[in-house]
Amino acid sequence: MRTVFLLTFFISVLSLDILAQEISYPDSMNQQKKAEFSLVISGISEVEGELRVAVFNSEEAYSKKENPLHAVVLTVDNSELTWKQDLPYGEYSIAVYHDKNENGELDTNLLGIPKEAYGFSNNARGRFGPAKWDDAMILVNHEQEKTIISLK
Repeated sequence: MRTVFLLTFFISVLSLDILAQEISYPDSMNQQKKAEFSLVISGISEVEGELRVAVFNSEEAYSKKENPLHAVVLTVDNSELTWKQDLPYGEYSIAVYHDKNENGELDTNLLGIPKEAYGFSNNARGRFGPAKWDDAMILVNHEQEKTIISLK
């Protein structure tokens, strides 16, 4: 009797597993829509060093300058560079600076004014600091998106 019960139990569990597989959704329905995103960085005055790019997908991360969705270092080999990446649809703010001496920092003078060129999405500029999230925020909601940042 116990054997019959165990056999019935395992058959019912196995059939539930098969049924679950039959009604599961295809992977494509579980994936978020993504855009083929292109970032064009122009205004590179000197072909040397690196460009450092930070892509933020939340105002909190952007404000704290922590945990960017993407942190990219591009070798400067032209006066205009393009970075391409698939991005999920959503809101983003992007910050870029030209690290000419490749020290990993935005160099500033004694007053804290940047000595290296920088820019933000929407070509937003901040007063006494980085551009505000609302000014720099771009909406990615098409299959192909392109934004241009001009360094200054």
